[in-house]
Amino acid sequence: MTANVIVVVERRLDHPRPRVFRAWTAPEEMAQWRGSPGWHVEAETVTSDLTLGGRHHHVKVRDDDPSVRVTTDAVFTEFFDPDVFVAKQRITGDADIDPDTPLELRVEFTAQGKQATLVRIIQGPYAPAVAQYHADGWEAELGRLDAYLAREEAR
Repeated sequence: MTANVIVVVERRLDHPRPRVFRAWTAPEEMAQWRGSPGWHVEAETVTSDLTLGGRHHHVKVRDDDPSVRVTTDAVFTEFFDPDVFVAKQRITGDADIDPDTPLELRVEFTAQGKQATLVRIIQGPYAPAVAQYHADGWEAELGRLDAYLAREEAR
């Protein structure tokens, strides 16, 4: 099936834009919240060179079966802290994604007043049959990000 669907997911987070951007891009923070329910990111696998042309790598592992691993390797094609980053990704280990068809991930961070941020994720192309599954995964990850930021703020 042809991968021709772009997924767009948005969520307003009640946290300042620089804080949300850092949680998304700093490897030590990203490892704390990335992964849909039932998955986690192996902290020791997260690396990011947060520059234009920089590389990013992480491995997600299924909680109930650690042999199931999905690897993301990416290169930043745009990087403007704290506004936006774009990465060309190669994802392996996900049966729904052809590792030979690169995906593009664009994440925008728009300030909404001083204390809130609209996060907009644009990613694809996906095959039509799996696009909603991946959109739902992003929704869940944004929920985890919000919970992580709230816990950190309460400290």
